[in-house]
Amino acid sequence: MTVDEVARRSWWAVAFESALDGGPLHARVLGEDLVIARVGGELLAAPDRCPHRGASLSGGDVVDAPDATACLVCPYHAVHFASDGSAVHLPARPGARLPDRLSLRALPVRARHGIVWASLDRDPVGTIPDWSEFDVDGRARFQLGPHPWAVQASRITENFNDLAHFATVHAATFASADDTVVPPIDLRSVDGRIEHGVRMHQLDRVTLDSPEVSAEVGYRYTHVMPFASELVITYAPDRVEWIQFAVTPTSTLDPTSTDPPASMVFQQNARDFDLDGDVGAWSDFQAEVNEEDRRVLETVRPVRIGVDGSGVDEVALGFDTFATAYRRRWRSMLGEQPGR
Repeated sequence: MTVDEVARRSWWAVAFESALDGGPLHARVLGEDLVIARVGGELLAAPDRCPHRGASLSGGDVVDAPDATACLVCPYHAVHFASDGSAVHLPARPGARLPDRLSLRALPVRARHGIVWASLDRDPVGTIPDWSEFDVDGRARFQLGPHPWAVQASRITENFNDLAHFATVHAATFASADDTVVPPIDLRSVDGRIEHGVRMHQLDRVTLDSPEVSAEVGYRYTHVMPFASELVITYAPDRVEWIQFAVTPTSTLDPTSTDPPASMVFQQNARDFDLDGDVGAWSDFQAEVNEEDRRVLETVRPVRIGVDGSGVDEVALGFDTFATAYRRRWRSMLGEQPGR
């Protein structure tokens, strides 16, 4: 199977659930344009194109049809679509029988833990990550994005799970420049997950104006294939932060494509401490951490490689524990032998 054929069957973050309060949204996955909407309390995901004359449905609205059924309305000729994608009303010809071909190709869509997930395939494989810690009442939290990065999705995922770049890339935010050693990483690959963890030193701060005090913290990552990762950071004494990070490839994953790679990054954070602290300053801090990563990753060459690392001459080092397991997992998903 090609990488895009595998990816089409995966679940992708396409919107923050709260963003749907403002009406239909546009999303792009693997080069395909989608409309995401909440219609009468139900979620609808479909190609962002009216079958009549091709208008972008994400530019429309959600209103009630004459029978009070909530509908997504095309902004061109006002074709009304029900929550299952069926065409149910045409104001220019009230009561007319509408052809089946006018209905939308509704796609699988779910809301989980503040994020809306959709698949391009009617029979998705894999799982939506369990990020239920974001739902727990009484925690401080925020969401960032979705933000476009001109970077291949697998590069972004490997970077998020990489520990060795902290002291260089993040020296201005959270890393302790004097603590560069990456201890041995405890990693296991289970089903569609890769779990790894370690204890390291970083600065005990979550805002740009916090004191630069070095402390040992625990990192525990859980990665759900293909591009969704949760990082749990435990600060002493028993203060916990959850960082949930999903990457959606908006362009093809085909390494032979001449189009520049493009991805959309979704992130949400929660913590069980400093509940009355400045969440805006915390969010700004995390946004700067992300910018430090994005600026470096957009310089990495070649801009396209195989998601399993093929097609590039790279030297693997001892701390590339996650990347090695991740690329091996991709080779398995693509039907290749792990040792190839």
